[in-house]
Amino acid sequence: MDDDVWERQALGLIKAFRGITDARKRQRILDLAEQLADGAISDAPEAGVHEASIVEERGDCPGCE
Repeated sequence: MDDDVWERQALGLIKAFRGITDARKRQRILDLAEQLADGAISDAPEAGVHEASIVEERGDCPGCE
């Protein structure tokens, strides 16, 4: 990946993260980022369905009922 693109993405992620005031949400994001970095979540199409079901099970998905 181009270094400039990587840097813009990293800075965008940091800026967005700093705007999150809820400590639980920040922790969830950190946990997910660590899982992604470790390759725990595959790039398979089914992975998106699995991730969504985890959020729905927790009941903290905005707009999910």
